Amino acid sequence: MAKLEKKPFALIGLNVNAYSANKLKEVMVKENLNWRSTAAQGRNALDWNSPGTPTYYIIDSVGVIRYKWVGHPGANAIEDGLDKLLKQIE
Repeated sequence: MAKLEKKPFALIGLNVNAYSANKLKEVMVKENLNWRSTAAQGRNALDWNSPGTPTYYIIDSVGVIRYKWVGHPGANAIEDGLDKLLKQIE
């Protein structure tokens, strides 16, 4: 995978009612997750149209959700989505 620092996208993890914010932080440290992630509840989960947890989003530089996965997408799915997006925008 290409170096992603300063690339025009955001990767966001949304965990709906699964963890408190403190527990999510523990999991992120343990699993060495290096993307933004939030413990969403109530209205936030509805606003993001998240039917399950975790839900991952790749958002392009203008705020369009380009990829979305509900549940664990597999080892290569997120990397593949990022590679495809970067090829399209570069």
